Amino acid sequence: MNKTVALIMLIGGGVLLALGLLFMCASAAAPEKTATRFILAIALIVIGGVGAAYAGRTWRRLSETEPHRLADRLVEFLRSQGKFETTAAEAVAELSAPSANVQAALEVLQSRGDAVPEQRDDRRVYVFPNLKESKVVRRCPYCGAEFPVKQAITKCPNCGGAIELDRT
Repeated sequence: MNKTVALIMLIGGGVLLALGLLFMCASAAAPEKTATRFILAIALIVIGGVGAAYAGRTWRRLSETEPHRLADRLVEFLRSQGKFETTAAEAVAELSAPSANVQAALEVLQSRGDAVPEQRDDRRVYVFPNLKESKVVRRCPYCGAEFPVKQAITKCPNCGGAIELDRT
């Protein structure tokens, strides 16, 4: 089912609910036809309510599996797990979404520059460079000596060169 059908069912369910309420009011106004109108009112309310509820749930499920939303959910999932790469099969399993939609989400991430595909052996891995952790060290550009960031030094004790912060 697509979103258009769900929207039509939602509107139809609302109309049936409104008609059911109208017949409910009519059954109270005319006592001679109360039983027939009351039964019809209950039937319309039940059918309209079930149809509207089903259409609403379907609409929400279809909205949650749109590629742009899946792309955001995938990035948030990887960030929460501390991972910076995934495959399409892993993404389908984690997002519980159709594989075509997940593949479209990965293409959205590629177009945004958030994911870079790499071919490793027989599988395609999507690497998220923005999620990689980086380490900052103090490094001497002349002799290559590394020092912890906690040490407040500006000159290399080995060669006297200026220390630079380097992100790895």
